Amino acid sequence: MMRDYELETRNRVAFIRKVLSDANASGIVFGNSGGKDSALVGILCKKACDNTLGLIMPCKARRNYGEDKSDAEAVARQFGIETRVIDLTGVYDSLKAAIGGITAPTGAALANM
Repeated sequence: MMRDYELETRNRVAFIRKVLSDANASGIVFGNSGGKDSALVGILCKKACDNTLGLIMPCKARRNYGEDKSDAEAVARQFGIETRVIDLTGVYDSLKAAIGGITAPTGAALANM
């Protein structure tokens, strides 16, 4: 049996609208990383609520400021999603310094921050 993607989309959009209604919210803010998951979230949110804002939050890495940011902006443009960019480099540096005073984080831990 083939999946009914149109029905799945309608169900997900209805779910988002219900959550908005239950929360008495008038808009959605989501993290737009430029990846497939955040692109899908943004598209579904925009279908559910015109008042949708995607936050692009680059942090340190050249890829964050290049390819990822460009991909995020392209999806936002294509689907009419309002976008803001918030540079998290200072936040990352502060967190790294605070943790560094307690322990020596591994490379993987730093990448996941």
